[in-house]
This record gives sequence, structure tokens and C-alpha cells, in this order.
Amino acid sequence: MNPDKNIELMTSSTNRLLKNMEALTSSGTWELNFQTNTLTWSEGVFLMLGYEPNEFQVNFETGVSVIHPEDRERALAHMNEVLVNNIDYYIKKRLIKKDGRIIHVVSKANLERDEYGKPIYMIGVFQDITEFIKTKKKLKKSKKVTEILIENIDGIFWEADAETFQFTYVSPQVKKITGYSQKEWMSSPSFWMDHIHPEDRDFSVNYFHSETKGLKDHKFDYRFKKKDGTYIWLNNRVNVMHQEGVPLKLAGLMVDISNEKELSATLNDELRLKQNFLKTLPSVFYLFDESGKFLIWNNQLETVSEYSGEEIGQMHPLDFFLGKEKETVHHHIQKVLEHGHSELETKLASKSGKVTPFIFTASKINYQGKTCVFGTGVDISEITASKNLLSESYERFEFLAKATNDAIWDFDVVNNSLFWADGFHSLFGYDLSQTQPSLDLLISLIHPEDRERIVSMITAYFNPKCEQNKWLEEYRFKKADGTYAYVMDKALFIRDINGQVTRVVGSMQDISPRKEYEKSLQKLNEELEAKVKALAISNLELEQFAFVASHDLQEPLRMISSFMGLLKRKYGDKLDEKADQYIQFAIGGAKRMQRIILELLELSRIGRNETDLEVVQTEAFVNEIIEGLALKNRKGKFILDALPEIKTNKALLQHIFLNLISNAVKYAKKDLPLEVKISAEELKDHWKFSVKDNGIGIDKEYFEKIFVIFQRIHKDSEYDGTGIGLSIVKKAVEKLEGEIWVESEIDQGSTFFFTIKKIA
Repeated sequence: MNPDKNIELMTSSTNRLLKNMEALTSSGTWELNFQTNTLTWSEGVFLMLGYEPNEFQVNFETGVSVIHPEDRERALAHMNEVLVNNIDYYIKKRLIKKDGRIIHVVSKANLERDEYGKPIYMIGVFQDITEFIKTKKKLKKSKKVTEILIENIDGIFWEADAETFQFTYVSPQVKKITGYSQKEWMSSPSFWMDHIHPEDRDFSVNYFHSETKGLKDHKFDYRFKKKDGTYIWLNNRVNVMHQEGVPLKLAGLMVDISNEKELSATLNDELRLKQNFLKTLPSVFYLFDESGKFLIWNNQLETVSEYSGEEIGQMHPLDFFLGKEKETVHHHIQKVLEHGHSELETKLASKSGKVTPFIFTASKINYQGKTCVFGTGVDISEITASKNLLSESYERFEFLAKATNDAIWDFDVVNNSLFWADGFHSLFGYDLSQTQPSLDLLISLIHPEDRERIVSMITAYFNPKCEQNKWLEEYRFKKADGTYAYVMDKALFIRDINGQVTRVVGSMQDISPRKEYEKSLQKLNEELEAKVKALAISNLELEQFAFVASHDLQEPLRMISSFMGLLKRKYGDKLDEKADQYIQFAIGGAKRMQRIILELLELSRIGRNETDLEVVQTEAFVNEIIEGLALKNRKGKFILDALPEIKTNKALLQHIFLNLISNAVKYAKKDLPLEVKISAEELKDHWKFSVKDNGIGIDKEYFEKIFVIFQRIHKDSEYDGTGIGLSIVKKAVEKLEGEIWVESEIDQGSTFFFTIKKIA
């Protein structure tokens, strides 16, 4: 077959395939020539935009005009960046169809430059991704192959001896084609063989000899070394002249077919590129004839179906489907053969039984003289899963919106649309079937006194430089009946990678009852504060009264004691024993009354002005108290068990230890030496102290009573006291945020425990 004819057939077949592929994949190619400043569209671009092929003359202005107005500036800027910075051309944009509809496309192109880096032309492809925007890879535009016809090939005519194969003549064209003169060519019998490329030499010489001896005209190609050291491809066409079965003479024509070889190699590269491209498409690609025999398919079909190429070659298209899907696909194929085109959403079953949702698009074409079905299939598993998730998410959102007491809202910033959930009806009384929510409406319903503040904050959050995304504010919101409700509005601002807010989702909560409660609580606090002030004044007056009263009450008691003493000294010898006893009762009562007054005054002052904290070494502190009471030299002993260093109110601590140690001494057994043990234990938040004695003990029924003021369990004649000491201890312990209790048995002694809160 003629090589030119062969190239023409292959190119025509390839163009038909590309044309059909454009139609099936909704794609088109374009070329921008910077030297002629012309723009060219393929038929696919016209069809994509709803025009007839070549319906109008394309130029740069029309090319820009079909770009959506909002995308033009970005598209032109990207083109300029590609030209200036030599980056890849890849952009997503919207195009306007003839009927005014908008489609989304991905455009990718290759830019060719000359040796000086100046742009020559750019060849690109549009891929319609309106329906399948998640398709990962887009069809690339194959390089346009220009048909080159070789005419008037210069040839070297030659003659040679059929027996010795020595050249006897070469034509003058040898100089033009190889660079060698006729004389140089004829200078050596082996000149021709010596200049054949080493890789081609054995085959060419052996083939030449064998065909000649077989008396066969023949031709073969090989590389020949020119005088300048480069190689050219020569096609040697040999005519064998023979007589009675014996070759006599050889004549032939050596033609330079380097250009043809280069073109063929380029074409083969292009064909291999297209075949690899089709085989590696992310979508399933297939071609089968009317009988269902697969002619072409890509690797993706093998991957998805899990069948090998050998198995697919023996399969029918219906073998990839199960049950009712077979019948559906059968009707789909018949529709393609009858009407030329069809689209079907179905499920493909793999060899292992895995079912995958697909959308198949197919067209009827003529391929190599046969009516065939050419199509692609797109795996829509992600789309299906996304739809299901979206449906479930929306359903959950509806349930949540109905279940919550909040008024949920969703503002789509890009499309400037606001959604209100049912809460705006249940909380604020708005009829959602009659109300069209908008941002302007929302702002207008904010109380005039709160509006400027809220709008200012919203504006600040919409600033791309704002780093905050969570919003929480309180304001008054107008209800459908014209009254205002206090609301707490929570929102989340969602931003893109540039910081622009694309969506705001939030919820309003009616906090009017809480606000009313806060008002009543504030009023109550004000009243309480006034009462506290009045109580402080009353306490101050009471303290002044207590001081004056104690002073005034003590003065008559001192007079009674004094005059009774004078009476005894002056008239003691004149009074009988009974009168002397009465005088002692009067003096003792006055002194006891004076002690009661002093201890009451001390009880009232506990914790009043004792707020200073200081570090106390408790062991040394307790020793000072014992020495102050002059107890060290008495019969008995005091045991101090590793008392700690603490930070506390020293005056209150003195009240506690002074009274507890005094009581231990007071209620000691007369027939047993005194023993008092003072210990400490560290707890998590407190210090725990104990004062243990071996005295007379306390009956269990009095454990609580002894800490109540004036509650005594012994007569004055038995043990001196006022019944106030332990009340002072209890009040001091409570001021130090602790507790006090006692453990005791009659005749077995008593142990008083108390705690003091730790202070860092």
C-alpha cells in the first residue's frame, strides 16, 4: 500500500475518533496563533456552546465575549500570567451558550514558544464539567497533526552487476542527496555497504542479496551516512533484470525518505499518545460493533470490571450487568443504534460481584467500515454517596430545627439568601409561608437602640482580616406582634482560603424570661445592699453599745465588790457567821458577773477586726500559751507532737488553744497527774488539730450542748466557769472555715478535734 494513502487513512480514522470523543465528552479544542493574532475553534466548541459548526468567524473578541462577565477579568489575567511567567495554562470558568445558558468548563492549553522565548501559538481544550464537575481528569487536546504530503522526491538512480553487486553507475542527484560526488561513490566496490548504518547493515545487505538471487523486485529502507556525518533514511527500490533464471543486471532508485520517516515516527508517537490517553482516561472508554464484540477499551474498564483484557475481548457488553440491569442496558444499546445517541444511569457489576453506579453516554459511529457503539462511562459513586449524605444531613437538620427551642438560621453570603427554620414561627410568631427572609429584613427587626452596635459588629466579622469566626451577642428582636424579645444570637462565620465569608450559620434563643429575672435579681440585690449597709450601721451601733454597756455594767459590780469588802473589814467582828457567808456570796456573784460580761464582750468581738494572716510556728505558739498560763511548773506534762508551720489568723488561733488548754487543766482528775497531748495532721484542704487530756471526761449526751453559750454541765461549786469559753472556740474555728467536735468517755478523758482551712 502507498505510504501516503496509509497515513491519510490513519489520520482520517483518528480525526473521526477525536470528533466523536468531543461529542461524547462534551469537549472542544481551540488554537490561539500569536503570530497571526487568530483564534480557531473546533467543531466541539461550537456544539458545546449550542452553535452549528463554524456558524460564525471566530476571533479574539468573540472568544472573550462568550466568557461569563464575572470571569473575564480573571481569565484574561490568567492568560497574561501564563505568557509573562511561563506557567501552565489551567483555569475553570463559565461560558455563555447561544441560548443564554451558562456552562462550567475547565480549560487547559499548551503554549509553544520560539527559540527566543516569544509565544508562537497556544493549543487548548474546553471540557464541559457542568454535569460531572467532580471528574478528576479532563480530556486533553491531542496535538493537531498536519498532513504532509511528500512530492517530487529526489532520487538516486543506479545500476549494479547482479553477480558481484558492484555499482556501475550512480546518477548526479547523489551529490545533492548524500553530499558525495559520483566519483567518490564509485571509488570503492564496498562504498555503499560501508556507509549503511551499523544497525541496518546486515539486514540490508543480506535482504538485497537474497531477493536478487530469488529474481524478485524488492524495496527496503535503511539509514545511510552522509558526507557531513549525519544519517538519512533511504528507500531502495530494486528492479532485478534476469534471463533464463539468471540475474544479469540490477537497476534501482534510492529515494531520501527521511522526512517521511520522521513524519511516520511522529504520527506513530501521536497515535501511541492518543491510545495511551484513551487507555488512561479516568472514565471507562469502549467501542464495540453491532454484534457486541469489543474492539477498543481502556484500562479503566479492566480495573472497574476486574476482568482481564483477554476476557473482555471474548465478552458481550451485557455480561457486565446483572438482573434487570441487563434488559435496561440492552434497550440503551438499541436506542443508540436506532437514534444515534443515548445516556443511561445504571450499575456495573464486577467479576467479584461488586456493584458500582455509573452514567454511560454512547453514540453510533462508523469505524473501519462497521457500525459501532462508541461511549464512555463515569463512576458516580462519590456523587451518589454525596447525594445520600446531603439528604441525610438535611433530614437531620430539619429534625434538629424542629426539636430545638432555638430559631435556627442560615445565610448564604455568595447567593445573598437567608433561611429561617420553624423556630422563627414558634418563638417570634412569623408565618414562614408569607415571610421572605433576607439580611435587610433581619437588620430592620433589631431594636433601633441595638441596631448600630450589631451592624457594626457584623461588618467587622465580614472583614477578611478578622480572625474571629464565632459570634455571640444579645439584643432586642422585633416579634410578629410588634413587641420585642431579648435574644441571644450565636453564629459561626465560615470563610474560604482567602478569609472571605461564604456562609454564616446561627441560632437565636429567646432569653426574655432570663432578662426579667435579671432585672428582679438586680432590684433584689439593690435592696439587699441597702439592708447590708443598714445592718453594718446597726452592728457598729451594737458594738458601741456593747462596749459602753460592758463598761457601765462593770462599774456597779466593782462598787458592790468594793463596798462588801469594806463592810467585812469594818463590821466583820460584829457580824455573825451567816452574815459573813452572805457577804462572800455577794462578792463571788459580782466577780462571776464581771467575768461573764468580759467573756460576752470577747465573744462578740471574735473575727470582727482579726483579718490579718501570718505564718505561725504552732509548736512555739502553743508553748507560749502554756507558759502564759503558768502551767509548766505544775504537776503533770504537756506533749506537743510535731506541730506544723501554718498560715492563719493568729488571734483566732490563740482563742482556740487558750480555751481548750485551760479546760483541760480545769477538768483534770485530782488524784491523777495531768497529761495533755496536742497533735496535728495534714489533710487535703485543711489542718486537723487535736487536744487530748486524761481528765474527768464528758458524757455523750453533752457533746453538742457544751458548745452552746451558757450551757454548763457542772455546778459553780464544783468547777468555776461561765459557759462561754467553748462558744468562743467554736466561733473562732468557724471563722477559720473549719469544724470542731469532741470524743470522750466519763473518767477516761476527752479529745477535742478542730480543723483550719489551708491558706496558700
